[in-house]
Amino acid sequence: MPIPEPVPFTVITGFLGAGKTTYLNTLIGQGLPRNSLIVVNDFGDINIDAELIEYRDEQIMRLGNGCICCTLGGTLAEQLAQAMRLETRPAAIYIEASGVAQPTRIADIARTSRQLQLASVVCLVDGSQITKHAADRYTAEVWRSQIAGASQLLVNRLPAAHSEAYSQALALLKRLNPDAWLDPCGGSTEAVGLPRLPMPHRPLVPVQNVKSDAAWGSVSLIYRSAISGQRLEALLQEYSDVVLRAKGILARAGHNLPHVFQLSGGLSSWLPARRAPAANQLVCIGIKGQRFEALVTELRQLDCSPRAALPQAQSA
Repeated sequence: MPIPEPVPFTVITGFLGAGKTTYLNTLIGQGLPRNSLIVVNDFGDINIDAELIEYRDEQIMRLGNGCICCTLGGTLAEQLAQAMRLETRPAAIYIEASGVAQPTRIADIARTSRQLQLASVVCLVDGSQITKHAADRYTAEVWRSQIAGASQLLVNRLPAAHSEAYSQALALLKRLNPDAWLDPCGGSTEAVGLPRLPMPHRPLVPVQNVKSDAAWGSVSLIYRSAISGQRLEALLQEYSDVVLRAKGILARAGHNLPHVFQLSGGLSSWLPARRAPAANQLVCIGIKGQRFEALVTELRQLDCSPRAALPQAQSA
C-alpha cells in the first residue's frame, strides 16, 4: 500500500484580538482545499471563535479551555492523530491557536510527524498595539515569541502609511523576526481582505520555547436574558488596566437580534450575529488578580441570574 502524502499543516497565530478569526474566514471565502479540517482553540470554557467561523460544523474541531501548545502529547496531538485515522483524511489542516499560544510548540507537532507537513506559521499582528505589547510586562514575552516563531507576519490596523509610527512598527517586527515574510495590510481598522500569500520557500527555523511568568485569568459566562451593552462597555472601560480581550454572542437590550461583541485594543464593536448562537455567552480574558476578580463579580451582575464558570488562572 502506498504511503499517503503528508497533510499540509498551517498554524494561524497572533495575540488576543489580532484578527485571526477574520483572517481565517477570509481564507474560507477564497476557498480552502476540499475536506480541509479547521482546529479552533479558544481561551476559556466557551469557544466563541468556533461559533464565528463560517465553515461546515462537521469539519471544525473545537478545543477549549486555554493553550493547545503546552505539550506534544496533549489534547491537540491526540485529536490530530484521530483525525488522521479517519476513512477520509483531511486534505489540509488549519489551526487557529489561542491568543496566548506559542506557535513553535504547535508547529513542532508537524515537525515531528510523518503524516503532517508544516506549510506555514501565519502570525496576525495588531499594528496599533505593537508598541504596547512589545514593552508590557504581562504580554511582551508571549507576543514576542509569536512574532519570532512565524514564517509570515500579516500586520493590520497600522498607523498611516509612511508615518514615523508606521516605520517604527515595521522596523520592530523586522528586528524580532528578520526572516519572516512581512506583509503590512495598510491602515484599515479590521483584518479584512487580507490576501492569501504564497507559502514561503525558506525553511522555518524553530524558536526556543519561552515560558511566561504571566498568569492569565479568564471567565466564561452564559446569561439567561438580554444584557445592557452600554453597561458592559462601561465596565470593561473601568477595568481596562486588567482587561486584554472580551468577546461574545449576546442578546442585547433594545435589539431584537443577537450581536457579536468584540473588545480588542481597547475598542468595542457590535455586529449582528450571522446565525443564532448556542447560548447568550461572553468570554473575558485579563490579568489575574484582585482587580480581575472584581470585574468578574460585576460582569455576573449584568444579568439577574447568569450561569458562569469560575474564573480560571491560566499560564501561557
